[in-house]
Amino acid sequence: SFPNPMVEETRFTFGTSLHNGRGALRVWTRRGRSVVEIPFSLAGDGHEVVNWNGRDREGDRLANGTYLYRVEIESTAGQVRSDMQRLVIMR
Repeated sequence: SFPNPMVEETRFTFGTSLHNGRGALRVWTRRGRSVVEIPFSLAGDGHEVVNWNGRDREGDRLANGTYLYRVEIESTAGQVRSDMQRLVIMR
């Protein structure tokens, strides 16, 4: 994600060899509570960007702290999951 730490928003960028499918970027607290799921469709060029405004599923701004995220993609080739990564919110 960039920027990381984030203030108001961040962009998650990743590469994939999958050309079609749908996915979600999932964000959790460090204690494992799911805070948001950001759905996306693959653009098909192998380079994907998902924007996020730092808000939970109710639209509230998340508190300062460290969060975990992972990209999950469903395609005709099956399900693909990235490793967990860290994101810091610092307002």
